[in-house]
Amino acid sequence: MKKQVCRSCLTFLVLTVLWAVPFLHAQSSPLICKVPFEFIVGKTSLPSGQYAVKPVSFGSPAIMIQKDDGRGNVITLTNSPQTGQAQDNKAKLVFHKYGSHYFLFQIWHPSGAGRELLPSRLERELARKMFKPENTILTAQKR
Repeated sequence: MKKQVCRSCLTFLVLTVLWAVPFLHAQSSPLICKVPFEFIVGKTSLPSGQYAVKPVSFGSPAIMIQKDDGRGNVITLTNSPQTGQAQDNKAKLVFHKYGSHYFLFQIWHPSGAGRELLPSRLERELARKMFKPENTILTAQKR
């Protein structure tokens, strides 16, 4: 009986790992996106321009947002991976807009895997003062 339970648990674990590896690998490819406005990630304000967005390391909750000229870089933490909202199989960045302030909110890969950034203090403050944010969606490309 114990052997059968252990074998079942081992089979489940192997199947889970086999399912998760392609999902995590898809997230490790950098996304390239041209952002036409200044935006905020955490406490850092980034100028408009072309950015590469990628995980700091394989399977890490931290992501790096790097401007193509190297003058706007930030590393931030994200929540657990999400699935299902990128049903159109397009890479995209989703921003929350409060007045004239844009905040990077979500990053979606063509695989359907996404990450959500934690709101900054300024974003939480603006959210309390205003109604729902406007969503601005920019398409990205896998490098």
